[in-house]
Amino acid sequence: MPLFHTRLTHTLKVQQLSRRMAEHLKRDPSNKSVIKSLGGLDVGAAESAGLAHDLGHPPFGHVGETALNERCYKAGLDGFEGNAQTFRILATLSRRGENTPFGLDLSDATLRAVIKYPWLRGEAGDASLKKWNAYGTEREAFLRARGGLPDGARSAEAAIMDWADDITYAIHDLEDFIRAGRVPMVALATVELEREAFTTRAVSRLRKKYKDTDWDTAVKRFGDVLTLEFAQFNIHNGTADDLARLRSVCSRLINSYVSAIRLVEGPEPIEIPPLVRAEVELFKQLTWHYVIHDPALATLQEGQAELLRCLFDRLTKWLDDAIAAKEEFRLPKRLYDLWMVTETEPGRSEFGVNEHVRRARAVADYIASLTETQAIDLYERLTGTGAHSVLDPWLAY
Repeated sequence: MPLFHTRLTHTLKVQQLSRRMAEHLKRDPSNKSVIKSLGGLDVGAAESAGLAHDLGHPPFGHVGETALNERCYKAGLDGFEGNAQTFRILATLSRRGENTPFGLDLSDATLRAVIKYPWLRGEAGDASLKKWNAYGTEREAFLRARGGLPDGARSAEAAIMDWADDITYAIHDLEDFIRAGRVPMVALATVELEREAFTTRAVSRLRKKYKDTDWDTAVKRFGDVLTLEFAQFNIHNGTADDLARLRSVCSRLINSYVSAIRLVEGPEPIEIPPLVRAEVELFKQLTWHYVIHDPALATLQEGQAELLRCLFDRLTKWLDDAIAAKEEFRLPKRLYDLWMVTETEPGRSEFGVNEHVRRARAVADYIASLTETQAIDLYERLTGTGAHSVLDPWLAY
């Protein structure tokens, strides 16, 4: 087990949970008629969606997503969104082989399974201005993958993947901060003032989204779980016994959330009991309350957002200037390749006649493909800071 979870270990756990839940639901004979009415339940598609669900996340996660969305929208695009970028990678940017110029040639069931938000930007009111699942350039592939599903409805596989992602974020990813002593689980379980301060703030955030939830009951239930699982937990010693106990607690919680769901007919094919959903959401809020809203992290995030804005502006100008001067050979090879994709991709008509719009999409695609270390390295190169070698290999592709 790694000291801390990474994007890769998070992805692998979402993959495993997605497959586990899909198999669990498919084995249950009481689901036979519902599965038939849904057109089947593809375990492989659910698992593949778990593997693919975070491919579109740019450097620095949601901070980077917001920065790129602002820049892309300002440039005349329909913005940037991590789920839409995932769909673009699968349907357009990646190549299965030399005879497949665009996309991985995945089945419609697999593409449908990665669609958490079944609309394009602006198609579902204000909600779709923050979350959507395909750019206009992938409209045709998006509609084909949706394959007759009612407007606003998700596939069962997509709903399973989404719940697996929530569970993983709420429990597996939280483990890191518990082990690092950033989330005071013992105090939350034993000190009423600590728990009340957290739940009051958390519920104020969640109440807008889950208006029909009985939050008084949910908070009491959450407190009972904390007391049962963490009141006697000696979390900060970091011994092998402590870590084993933590893994056992996490396993029990995950098992309860996996077994709580059931398949139903309708636009939302996975039914999650409201109090179970609320419990998972409260666990997710622990990370927000104790880590993400910490000023120490906020200062880093401000710098990360500024770094990506600078990268976007400088790369866009460089691409413009290189094309005008016929010096495309000086550009990072991957950036040039992505620019060429926008020239021939099936949805290129979405760019209109404005070449700057196409270049902005290519730059966003390029930045989104970087690791955080690569983004920092590239920023330092473009701003003349830091010490770098011309032999660093990653810029060669």
